[in-house]
Order: sequence, then structure tokens, then C-alpha cells
Amino acid sequence: MRKKVTVFLISAFFILIFASCLFPASALPAVNDISNHWAEKAVETALCLGIAGGYPEEFFGPDQPVTRAEFVKLIVAASGVSPLKNNLVSTFEDVGRTHWAYPFVEAAAAAGIVKAGAGPERYFEPDRTITRDEMAAMAGRLLVWANQPGRLVDSDDNYINRPALMRGSGLFYGYPDGTFGEDNGATRAEACVVILRLKDRLLAAETERERAWISSAQNPEGYLFLAGGRPDVIPYFTNLAGLALCGDPQSFGAIKKYLEWSFSRLNYPDRWGLNGTIYDYRLEGGVLVNVYDYDSADSYAATLLTLAAVYQENSRDLNFISEHYRELSTVAELIIALQDSDGLVWAKPDLKVKYLMDNCECYRGLKDWARLLAGLGYNELSGIYDHKAETVKNSILERFWDDDAYCFAWAVDRDSNRHLPVRGRSYPGLFAQVYPVTFEVIPPESEQAKLAYQKLNSELPGWPELAVGDPFPWSILGYGASLMGDLPRACVFLHNCRSSYITVGREYPWSTFESAFYARACETIRGKIKEGLS
Repeated sequence: MRKKVTVFLISAFFILIFASCLFPASALPAVNDISNHWAEKAVETALCLGIAGGYPEEFFGPDQPVTRAEFVKLIVAASGVSPLKNNLVSTFEDVGRTHWAYPFVEAAAAAGIVKAGAGPERYFEPDRTITRDEMAAMAGRLLVWANQPGRLVDSDDNYINRPALMRGSGLFYGYPDGTFGEDNGATRAEACVVILRLKDRLLAAETERERAWISSAQNPEGYLFLAGGRPDVIPYFTNLAGLALCGDPQSFGAIKKYLEWSFSRLNYPDRWGLNGTIYDYRLEGGVLVNVYDYDSADSYAATLLTLAAVYQENSRDLNFISEHYRELSTVAELIIALQDSDGLVWAKPDLKVKYLMDNCECYRGLKDWARLLAGLGYNELSGIYDHKAETVKNSILERFWDDDAYCFAWAVDRDSNRHLPVRGRSYPGLFAQVYPVTFEVIPPESEQAKLAYQKLNSELPGWPELAVGDPFPWSILGYGASLMGDLPRACVFLHNCRSSYITVGREYPWSTFESAFYARACETIRGKIKEGLS
């Protein structure tokens, strides 16, 4: 009893300090003057994203005019443009190196978001209230810099009826009398709303860019390569990559083709005597060669079920599921065949280890299969598989969670020994801490989710800067952070993925797996922004 009370008190202590450990303190300034303000949710979202900040003494000043310097800081923070601190010569006479906005103004000037005059005396007027027309100009130039579709200005900064263009962009709205008020000033609250709309638009484009890159890896036969220039075809990673495509109706055909390819490659049986497994492949001399092995049987099966279910949920194509009922049911039965008496699932016949990552995926896969069965009208069978899924979930929480370490074990071996994260070793122990949330075993607001995420941040604080201690960037961490509501870390991580991989050729170890979770993180953040704008 004493131990249980002690554990409870310590757990409560960790929850009390959770907010300070979960989020960077500087990204969550406390403000007490936005309650019941018309833009309260928008301001809170901008603060949570780390885009906006408050004044001293916990004030935000939502109705105060926003200055040109303040708006530039907002737009640079929202865009992912890196602040510049070491320019040899200041672009503007009145924004020197000692000015607080210097790195943001210099970054905006370098990106073409703000323009310097041609004369020798160039002034920015950082403390002057910005006009709506000037806000529109900066937003338009940012979209040019980001190569966005539907840009509001051309590359030479020429404008045609800017007010009309801005009203049609969805970033700005006119007044009830039909005017745009381009010469009017804007408040800090209004600026936050504009910036959130702009951020949403940028994230939407990033999602589409990653989806397009994933789709480009697909062969006409249906399979997807792991990464550009590599011959590996690993179904597990493709299953997860496909999940990012399911939100795009134009990708339904590609997903369906991949699923059909996967079904045609199922083993009956494999070399271990299991039905429903699928091997990895490699392209050698233009021929797809079977390597007769897989990393794990459980995860390959579970993620295939989830991809089929998410495809059906988005496409409403239940006929496709019905047509491939035999293959899908065989895959589901494979997971049950690997399930041990304690409810957890072995990785594969010759690897008697129960991994946290795999079991989280198995829970999700069985849960998704139960939903598909219900949609097909097999309610009794659906209930059986739903119960199997809940058994996996309960066993995860009972067998993997460690009350003393305040985190999940990453594995349980055949002798029932828990393997906890080891200090200084990120894979698999620390990365595994986000899997119960990303595969919906537990909700982000649960105590265990918070403590497990805290474990990641305390043991691996540099992960948003890609200091993950592993050759791979593990973009699932950014997705997990976005689900946890840790938007500052998620945004920093995405920015570093862009600058280190995406914009410089996507060299391996960047892969379709990484792009998929990058895109899903973008979509999750967009959801938070939409809540703030509602």
C-alpha cells in the first residue's frame, strides 16, 4: 500500500510540472487580457504555436495596433524562414543590429517578404503601425517565396487590384460596407488571425508536396520504393506511407493499386508456415526480387489492415473490402496466430519478443478490422476482433507500463522481462514512447501519455533539432508532438526536417515513411489552427 501511495504522489507531482517540461517555457507566455475577446482562441493558438508572444506583466494587448516590426516577427515565425543575426550590413538604416526585430527584418528582407528602397537612405519604420495593405503585400511576397499556388503578387512584386486579390485569398476579409480599408491599421488580434490563416495555407501546401513525393515513388505495378534512388520495397513502410495519402481523393486509385499488389503477394504459407505474411522485395536489374524475409510479421499485418480501413473510411469503397475479404481476414488471423496467452503479440516466429511499437500497431490493426467487419454486417465476428484488440490494449498498459520509471518498456521478452529505455540510447526505447498515442492505444490527455512524452523530452531534449541519436530523423516524433499539443516542438522539428532533408534533395535516410508522418503532423497542426479560427 505504501508503495502505491508513493507512486501516486510522485505521479501527481510529475503531472503538476508536466506543462513546464512538455513545452518550451518561452513558447507559452501567460497572458491575462484575452479572456472573452473575440479573437481569444486565435491568440491562444498563435501563442501555443510559438508564433506570437505577450508583453511583460502577462499582457498581450489584443486591441493594440500591431507595428511593422511585430508583424514581420509574426510572419517570419509562421513561415519557417530562419532569423538572420549576422548580416555584415543592416538592410535598413533604422533597424540596426541592436534592435530587437533585427534578425526577423533581415530574414524577411533576404526572403523578399519586405522590400528595401533603391536609395542610399533606406528606412523600415519598425515602430509605425502597419496598414492592411502592407500586411497584404508581405503575405503575398511570402507566398511567392514559398512558391505557393494562387499567389497574390508576381515575382516582380507587381499588383493588380490588391484589395480584391486579398479578399479572394481567404487570408483577409473586407468590411461590411464592401471596402477593404487598405490604409487602415490592424490590431495585434487581427494580425494573429491573418497569420494563422497564412500558416494553415503553408501547411496545406507542405502536406500536398509530401503526398506528391510519396506518390512519385510508386511503380506502375503498384508497389512503392522506400526512398528515391533505393531499390528497397518494404511493405511495412509503404503501409504507413499510404496512410498519408488517404486524405487525398486523387490518391485513392494509387492506394487501391498498392493494396491489390500486396494482396497478390501474400504468402500461403511462408517459410515459417504462416499464412497472410508478406516478404520484402528489392529491384535488381529491373526485376523485382523476393528476399524471402520480413522484419516482423505482426507489424506488416497490422498496418496493412489499418491502411485498408482508413482507405475505406475515406473513399467509402466498402465493395473493395468485400472483394478482398479472404485476404484481409487471413491477415487478421495471422495476428491472432502470433498472440500469446498474455494478450501480447510476438514479432515473428523466430523472434520471440513482444515489442511496444508492434503491439500498438496490432491494437490499431485489429480495431480497424473489427470496424470493417461491422461495416460488412459481420457483427458477431466484429465483436470477437474488437475484444481481441482490447485484450492487446489492456496487456500493453499492464505489461509495458512501468510505475517506477514513469514510462513504457519498449519490449517484453520470452522470459517476461521488461526492457526499459536506456539512457543515451534513443532507439527503440525513447522513440517507442510516442507509439501508444500515435496508434490510439491511449489518448494524449491521459496521465501515461504525458509521462511517456515527458520521458522522451527529458532524455532526448534535442530531438526537435534532429539530435535524435539515430541515423534516421524519425518524423513520427513530430507527429506525436502534434497529437500531444506540443506545437512549438512539432513546428521546430518540421522546420529542421525541411532544411536538412526536404529542400536539399531528400537524400536517404529520408524516406516515404518520413514524408508520411511529416504530412500527418502538418495536418494535425492544421486541425489545431482551424480550432483556433473557429
